[in-house]
Amino acid sequence: MLLAGATASAQGWQDAYLFSQNEYGGTARSMALGNAVTALGGDAGTIGINPAGSSVSSYSQFMFTSGLSFADGWSVGTIAEGDTEPVGYGDETSSFYTRFKVPNTGFIFNYDTNRRHGLKRMAFGFVMNSTGDYTNRLNAAGVNSNNSFGSFLASYADGFSTDVMANEDWNYYGDFTRMPPWIAMTAYRSGMISGVTGSDGAYIALTEQLDDDGNFRLAAPVYQRYGRQTRGFKQDWVMNFSANWDDKFFLGANIGITSVNYHMLEYWEESPENYSDFPIIKFSGDPADYYFEKTLMKRNFILDGSGIYAKAGFIWVPVKGIRLGGAIQTPTVMSVTERYGYSGQSFITDKNRQAVNSAEDYWGYDMVFPFRYNFGAALTLGNIAIVSADYEGVNYSQSRFRISSDEEFGGYDYDMFDGQNADIKAALGVSHSFRAGVEFKPMAGIAIRTGYNYITSGIKDGSEAAKQIVSFGLGYSSSGSFYADCALRFRYLPDEYIIPYYYYYSPDPAKYYNKEIDYSVLTPEILFQSTVAEAMVTVGWRF
Repeated sequence: MLLAGATASAQGWQDAYLFSQNEYGGTARSMALGNAVTALGGDAGTIGINPAGSSVSSYSQFMFTSGLSFADGWSVGTIAEGDTEPVGYGDETSSFYTRFKVPNTGFIFNYDTNRRHGLKRMAFGFVMNSTGDYTNRLNAAGVNSNNSFGSFLASYADGFSTDVMANEDWNYYGDFTRMPPWIAMTAYRSGMISGVTGSDGAYIALTEQLDDDGNFRLAAPVYQRYGRQTRGFKQDWVMNFSANWDDKFFLGANIGITSVNYHMLEYWEESPENYSDFPIIKFSGDPADYYFEKTLMKRNFILDGSGIYAKAGFIWVPVKGIRLGGAIQTPTVMSVTERYGYSGQSFITDKNRQAVNSAEDYWGYDMVFPFRYNFGAALTLGNIAIVSADYEGVNYSQSRFRISSDEEFGGYDYDMFDGQNADIKAALGVSHSFRAGVEFKPMAGIAIRTGYNYITSGIKDGSEAAKQIVSFGLGYSSSGSFYADCALRFRYLPDEYIIPYYYYYSPDPAKYYNKEIDYSVLTPEILFQSTVAEAMVTVGWRF
């Protein structure tokens, strides 16, 4: 997964999976109930899950929800098969990141037809509910005695002329397939790697030296740091209409506009574990001795997108106290733009170079999110308690990338995403979400709530565990128009295994620009565990 992150833009099956997932936000009430609200309605947080819910209540309302996300992470290098200790990043490292958010806001206008039978009410609403929160931060560190990120950079640059690597035009070849990787070009121009004397096309990193046999090897153990910070949200802006027949059958529809903003910043840093173990660096015509101090590479990636979908749902009350509901949502067609670039800097005693920034690459394409469906049932015990359960299914193998008709790719006579879309079908499958919620009212105007989600992975090979979400909340409703709810939710994310870099080689030296991963080199792997806690408060007014 990090291979794509370290060397190119997005447009891999991992990205299709990440952005097509829905982790419903909503009001504090709906989140406290675990968003098991398909059959409940009556709350603005339910509309994105079941459009029929807006006409369940007999009043109009305006609401606003604000909150904080607290991402708590822990990482350590993992032990590869046959090894007794991690290759690198062996320190146990923690991280913490906090972001403000608005998971819900909007209004619902409820119109009473004043009929005793038949069509009793209609509701119109405009509501924003979040469906994704990308707040997270990872820090990893430790000593590596086997290999280095600098060596990865050198292997990625191997074969390209130093004239090309140094050319001011970042697209020097004019041929995408033969263009040097920007991360390698940034490394060369910033001094993190340099050309080997007498060989135009071979590169050596500041962390390496030539042994007696003329082979490149790690000069001495290096202390490595890797960091990844993500932020951003996915939000659904919903235009809703629903109708109520005899307080027994409710039917609704949404036109939804989905917006995504995602920002990822990565860095790779290396420095000597012991400075004296590294060889002296000499410069031509300069008698002074210099020493390697540190290298730093950063990558900045930003993705923005907006798309549209339709959703329809119903709620049925067959007998008093029992509610059944269901909804279906069409695929979302999203227009996406992404930008990324690199910044590299090397530090040598008294010769530190200024940071070198690559050009900023830009892509525009479409991403199609899959069809999804959900069902729910609820038991209401008068004004005392509610018990609700939901199921939602989605087949992520139906996600796909496609060329935007209004982008530069429109002139291609083939589908440039054939490979990525084949990978999506091979890697992804059906995910099942089970949601449950309970609300108890010990006295008039006070509600206690709890909820639970169990979401199976959409990755076929079983490498990702299920995701679990636990929530709690309190609610207050005055005898007048004001109400307020609060909720605390914990998202326990599946363990993630991250490889910060690989080594590369060219199977055919004449085609040095066709690189493949050299799996014979055992590079580090990081285990990352993360929990995201969310605290939300909703205030609203009925009228």
